[in-house]
Amino acid sequence: MQVGAQLGVQLPHNAQLQYNAVPHIRDSQLQPGDLVFFAQTYPSSDWITHVGIYIGGGQQINAPTEGQVVSIQPVFSGFWGGHYIGAGRVPLPTRPAACAGCA
Repeated sequence: MQVGAQLGVQLPHNAQLQYNAVPHIRDSQLQPGDLVFFAQTYPSSDWITHVGIYIGGGQQINAPTEGQVVSIQPVFSGFWGGHYIGAGRVPLPTRPAACAGCA
């Protein structure tokens, strides 16, 4: 949410709602900045329980639960790989075209 807000994008608070809110993409289309989603990483009534930010090379920025350190983790292997469910791309707001001759 915080990264999105810095880019002018408002995302819902929880991972399931974020998953529902963004267009889904194929793994082969992943680019840095895309969201990667994970299912059932802890007991919850939601299917999607965690989201990371893809940084390339099969890695994500991972901000686990409160009090844990933000770190870089693999998306497709280990614990996260076992829970990986898919990816999405956040549509960025469009900026007005630059005006040649405008002051």
